[in-house]
Amino acid sequence: MIRGKADLLDIKLKALDRLAKHDMRVVLVAAVERGINEHEVGRIVEFGLSHPAVFGVNFQPAFRAQRHIPSDPLTRMTIPDVLKNLETQTNGLIKLDDFVPVPCCMPTCNFVTYAMIEGDTVTPITRILDISYYLNYIKNRTLPAVNDDLLKTLERLWSSSAKVGSDEAAQDITNMLKGKSNGGSEHHTIEETRAGQRCESCHAHLPLSEHAPRDLGLHVFMINTRDFMDPHTFNVKNAMKCCVEFLIPDGRMIPFCTYNTVGYREQVAASLKPAVAQ
Repeated sequence: MIRGKADLLDIKLKALDRLAKHDMRVVLVAAVERGINEHEVGRIVEFGLSHPAVFGVNFQPAFRAQRHIPSDPLTRMTIPDVLKNLETQTNGLIKLDDFVPVPCCMPTCNFVTYAMIEGDTVTPITRILDISYYLNYIKNRTLPAVNDDLLKTLERLWSSSAKVGSDEAAQDITNMLKGKSNGGSEHHTIEETRAGQRCESCHAHLPLSEHAPRDLGLHVFMINTRDFMDPHTFNVKNAMKCCVEFLIPDGRMIPFCTYNTVGYREQVAASLKPAVAQ
């Protein structure tokens, strides 16, 4: 509806079912706009948790620039709006306090949590570990209690480059709970002999400590919310610390919000138009 097409739901559901059939993983990305779908964020997460092809949800408050219709900036959705609605609509299954800022960008731009799934039980990882303790060590680069491998694990999980739903991310989650890391170098496969052994969540029929990464991926669910700046909220300091960028033809990397807000997109589009013959 936000993008002007109201008849895509059935097509999207069929696509997800086909992806699940072939054991392919996806993250749902939902633009959230006030008065249109902010009342559905809880249902989106609950749907994602129940669908075998979905391993995460990324909520993005509507970016009110470019193709967005004219609107009142004072009615703009924010990250706190999304997370408060999520807590209310899931009856506290996922709470505002479960989210932490991603350290690579400004703290106001990107929040994330991971949940461990065992059967019908969903437990945000922040209720198992004091994530802020570890993130402070990453930020300050002093590691009296965290070894280098665990640091790399945490940086992979709480960064904009996190490979959501991947075997590596799943292994990182379980290793962090054990206080160790795979260092990004271990690779495991599910033996064919396990085919008949199934557990409630991922059909491996093994305790978490004995799961292969592919099994573990079915026990890990990511919820992320990212707010892109528009002309009404643009902040130069945020743009300077941005870690989502466009590579333009002359080789420069332009922060996403800068590219779409202060004229870079228009300049690049104009430079790519074929020259008119004289």
